[in-house]
Amino acid sequence: MPQVEGTIDEANKDLEELQKYIGELNIFLPLAFCTVNPLNRILGVSKAFCGLTGYSELETTGNNIDMFFLEKKEIKEFEAEIINRKEKIEREFTLILKNQTNIPVNVTALARREETGEFVGYFLTITDISRTKQFQQELERQVEEKTKELREKIEELEKFNRIVVGRELKMVALKEKIKKLEEKPDKNDQSQLEEETG
Repeated sequence: MPQVEGTIDEANKDLEELQKYIGELNIFLPLAFCTVNPLNRILGVSKAFCGLTGYSELETTGNNIDMFFLEKKEIKEFEAEIINRKEKIEREFTLILKNQTNIPVNVTALARREETGEFVGYFLTITDISRTKQFQQELERQVEEKTKELREKIEELEKFNRIVVGRELKMVALKEKIKKLEEKPDKNDQSQLEEETG
């Protein structure tokens, strides 16, 4: 039996080391993540999750994940989709912070399964995309502004084109008139010609 006790002691020591390693990694990683059970209750969160949301680990653990998102119906659909998917899935949602501020986030989830394939919960990561969204909105504003400027320039060019084409048409008409006048002998010229030949 001493050999079994030694193996159990080694396994416990390894488990403690692993828990310590996971704890240190949890503190180090800047990624806001949490583990969620099959009932969509939070089992644990990273320090980055607490930093992002403003909630402490104690305030989040045991709560339903949908309490953090503005889009309640879409979160329910997302949770249902996680169960059926084997690969990670991503969606954009609005995260409700503790101070009641809303920020756009990218949420990624990956189902956790037993070796038998039984669904036992999921991992969830949350990435603040508010800067990206602000940048995107600024780009869209600039594109809209440049598009407006371009439309104005196009209108000016079209107006200029109409004027130039109008002048060209008048010039063509005048040239035709001159040509016709040159082809018609003038009555005064005709009488002068008769006098000279007559």
